[in-house]
Amino acid sequence: MIKFLIKSFVVLNLCCFPVYAANTENATNQQIQNSLKADFDAAKTLFDQGQFNQAYIAFEVLLNRTPENALVNFYFAMSAAALKRTDQAIAAFDRVLMLNPQSVRTRLELAKLYFEMGEYALAHAELDRALRANLPDAVRTNVLAFKARIDKQQSRHSHATTLVLTLGYDSNVNNGNGDTVELAGLTSLESVLPGVSLDESPDEQSDIGFGQTLVYNHSYDFGQRGAWSVNNQLVGLNRLNKDYSQNNVVYLGALTAPTYQHDIYKVAFPLEIDRVYLDANGYLVNASVGASLEQLLSANQTLAATYKLRSMQYDGDNSIRNAHSNIYSMRYRHAIGDKPLILDAHFSYENRQQTKNANADPASLIEKVLKLNTSKVLSARWRFMAGASYTTTDYVQVDWRFDNKRADQVTRFDLGGQYQINRTSLTSASLNHAIHDSNQGYYEFDKTQINLNYIYRF
Repeated sequence: MIKFLIKSFVVLNLCCFPVYAANTENATNQQIQNSLKADFDAAKTLFDQGQFNQAYIAFEVLLNRTPENALVNFYFAMSAAALKRTDQAIAAFDRVLMLNPQSVRTRLELAKLYFEMGEYALAHAELDRALRANLPDAVRTNVLAFKARIDKQQSRHSHATTLVLTLGYDSNVNNGNGDTVELAGLTSLESVLPGVSLDESPDEQSDIGFGQTLVYNHSYDFGQRGAWSVNNQLVGLNRLNKDYSQNNVVYLGALTAPTYQHDIYKVAFPLEIDRVYLDANGYLVNASVGASLEQLLSANQTLAATYKLRSMQYDGDNSIRNAHSNIYSMRYRHAIGDKPLILDAHFSYENRQQTKNANADPASLIEKVLKLNTSKVLSARWRFMAGASYTTTDYVQVDWRFDNKRADQVTRFDLGGQYQINRTSLTSASLNHAIHDSNQGYYEFDKTQINLNYIYRF
């Protein structure tokens, strides 16, 4: 009886074992799939948040676990492309197409990558393959527009022209008794007008001005990936004041910059010359030569360093201010999110030496500038900007009029907004307030500017 029971138990277990094993295997597979899905979702979240380094590592781990998963390969490729790891990205996109040759999105992303690399023929071929699929009308229109852009880009020459019309209000057009000019509508030109002496009136005077700026950019690509190009720029600015014509400014500038780009690095060697006229009279010529290095830290972060040697030659009686400067600067830029919040920090240091020492009009100085700016894309058409800067200027020579060395500090705050009217034109408005402090009261004043701009690109 006991032997019978034992035999029955063994037979029963042998009969049930395949069912038990199958159930156990299914449960294990389900656990693996759940684990893979959880890890994929976590990696995808990192990618969506713009944390491409962490996403790259997470998808690489997943790729080792499931190398034939097309979706994992795709997002690994996207993460690699965002980090400019082009070889890994191309290899992963190719694996996706081997697993799913009909993946139109993969072909479009691969075409985009080839385009960014300058491989226009390869990008064109991928777009042609994508167009063979049954695409929605909107997608097909975008692909055809992309092809047209590639056709245009295949020309080694590229051109862009921008016209800026500015209507501005200045609360202190004479800068009190100050000695700087700030150009409304093109604030990047402020630094090229050092030492401009305006009408010496003890009273602050407000005025309305109208400005026109024309910027022409041209670049020539020598046609090799990761190699040399030349970027050129011409700038013309004319600012007219309603009441104080003696402060009218004309600025003409030219720049050429041989540039070498490879992988995440870009090196440029800019040569610049500009001419400043006050009230239709020649005032100042600046000439400079420099070098800059820009590094892409990640898909949305850049760090740049620049050195510039500048010569300043004044006209007429102002020639006593002739000087040369060594200028060093660092810049960090970070774009966060899909509608990016852009953070920009810039620091510069200038050591200016007057050609001839002149106690009557000292110009040798040490100047330090810290600028912090931010801009936020609110929608497809709206952008908001805000910023602040702090400048210290310490003059080297003793000014005989005050029997001390002049020291100035300028604190400036900026607010602005921009609205995109269409593909070629936009409007903007800005408000800035500057507080000029000095150990020589003659140079202390406040200044508020309001500018309305219309910008047209063609």
